[in-house]
Amino acid sequence: MRLPILPFHVAALVLLALMAGCATPRYQTTVRLVPPADAQGRACVQQCEAQKTTCQNECRTRYQACAKSLEPEVEARYLEALKRYELELKQYAAALRHYEMQMRFDWMNRYPFQPYWWDPWPGPYYPPPYREPEMPTREGVRAQLEKSNCQADCGCLPAYDTCFVGCGGQRITETVCIKNCPPAK
Repeated sequence: MRLPILPFHVAALVLLALMAGCATPRYQTTVRLVPPADAQGRACVQQCEAQKTTCQNECRTRYQACAKSLEPEVEARYLEALKRYELELKQYAAALRHYEMQMRFDWMNRYPFQPYWWDPWPGPYYPPPYREPEMPTREGVRAQLEKSNCQADCGCLPAYDTCFVGCGGQRITETVCIKNCPPAK
C-alpha cells in the first residue's frame, strides 16, 4: 500500500503555513503589584497576604486529603487500564501483521496489465498509519483521577488581588513581546 504523493501546490501551502507559524510573534503577559505608599495600606496588604497563605494551606490540605481518598480507586482503574492496554496491544499486533502483509504483496497490484510482474526495486517503506498503544502507569492513572476529582485551584490569588487593590495597591498587567518581535516604529 503506497501513500499518495501530494501535489506541488498542496505541499507548498503546507510549507508556507509552517513557516508562517514559526514567524509569528510570541507575547508574554506579566502582572506587577505595586504596594500602597501609606503605613495603613501596607498593614492591610499584610493581612491580605496572611489570608492568601491560610487559603493556600487549606487548599493544599484539602487536595492531599482528596488524593489520599482516591487510592483504592486508583488501583481498580489501573487494573482496568492494563486490561484495555492488553486488548489494544492485540489489536495493534493484528493490524500491524495485516499492514506488513499488504506491504509484502503490494507488488502484485502495482501493474494492472501484468499482475505477476516482480519489481526488483520495491517502493519505499512507509511506517504504519497508526501508533503503538502506550502502556498505562499508576502515576498516570492517579494524575488523571486527581485532575478530574480533586480541585487544585481554590481561587486564592484572585481573592488576594482584590484585597490588594482594595488596600490601595495597584495591579499592573503588561504584555511584552518575547520572540519574533515586529520592528519598533
